[in-house]
Amino acid sequence: MKYSILLAFIPFIFSLPTVPISNESGIWNSFQTVNSEQVIDPDYNIPEVQDAPEIPLDERDSPTHAYSVEIAFHTTQSDMDCIRDQGYKSVFVRALNPIGNTYFDVEVLNTINNAYQAGLGSEIYITPSINSTRSGGEQISLVYQNLHENEINVRSIWIQVTSPSNWEAPMAARIQFIQDMIQRSKDLGLSVGIYTSFYDWLEITGGWNTFSSEVFLWYWHVLGVGPDGETIPTLEDFRPFGPWRQATVKQFGQVEKVCGMIVNRNVYATKNEKQSQIAHFSTGTKQEQKIRVGGIGL
Repeated sequence: MKYSILLAFIPFIFSLPTVPISNESGIWNSFQTVNSEQVIDPDYNIPEVQDAPEIPLDERDSPTHAYSVEIAFHTTQSDMDCIRDQGYKSVFVRALNPIGNTYFDVEVLNTINNAYQAGLGSEIYITPSINSTRSGGEQISLVYQNLHENEINVRSIWIQVTSPSNWEAPMAARIQFIQDMIQRSKDLGLSVGIYTSFYDWLEITGGWNTFSSEVFLWYWHVLGVGPDGETIPTLEDFRPFGPWRQATVKQFGQVEKVCGMIVNRNVYATKNEKQSQIAHFSTGTKQEQKIRVGGIGL
C-alpha cells in the first residue's frame, strides 16, 4: 500500500505495505471535538507519482465488480465528485494513524461525508501499532467511539496487517494483538476484515490460520508502485493462505494519482455491496440521522 511530494501526503505513505524482494450543513454540525496527538510524520524521498490508468467505460457499471480507491489524507467535495466521475464506486478511508501512540484520524469524518454527498460508499480501515501503549482492542474502541460520537454508523472495519518491520514483538504477541482487535470488533457488533498479503501474513503471524474464516480478506498484490507495478484488476490471482479460501477485495495498484490525489486502487465483487446511506434512528420524539459505512462483503 516510497516517491518528491508534499508533506501533507506523508501519513498515507507511512501506511503502505512493503513489497518483498468541511462541510457545514446537516448532521455534520454535530461533530464532536476529538483530541489528536500532535505528531510530525517522517519525510520520505519518493519519486514523482504517475497518473493511474482510467477505468474503461464498459467497466464502470459492471454488474459483477467495482473499483475503489484508498485515501489517508484530507479531501474536498470536488475530490469525491471527481472520483465518482472517474468510475469509482467507493473509498477506503483510514481512521487510525499509527504515528506516535496512535490517534484517531479526524479527516475520516470529512471524507465519509464528502463520499456520501458524491454517492460513493465508504469503508473504514485502521493502521494499528503494536508499539502503542493502547492494546489492540483499545485501538479498535478508540476508532469506534469517535465514529459513533460523530454520528457515523459503522458496520465493518478493516485491520491493516502489513510491513513486517513495523511489528517489533514476538510472534505470539503479534497474534494475540491481532486476535484482540478481531474480538473487540465482534464485541462491538462489527464485521471484520484483514488487509494483508501472503508474504506479510507469513512474516508477521507465521501463517496463523486458527481463527474464523468469517473474517474478510482484502489482499494486495502489486509488482511495484505506480501504473507499471499494477497487476490484473481482478481477484483471479488469489491463492489461499492463512484461514482464507477466498478474498473479498484486491489492491492491484499502489501510489498512483487519481483526480490529483495519491491513492491505492482496489477492485471487489459487487453482488453483496451495500453502499453508504443514511440510517435513521428514533429516540423518543427525537430522530437522529447517521451515515452508515461499511458494506463490502456483507
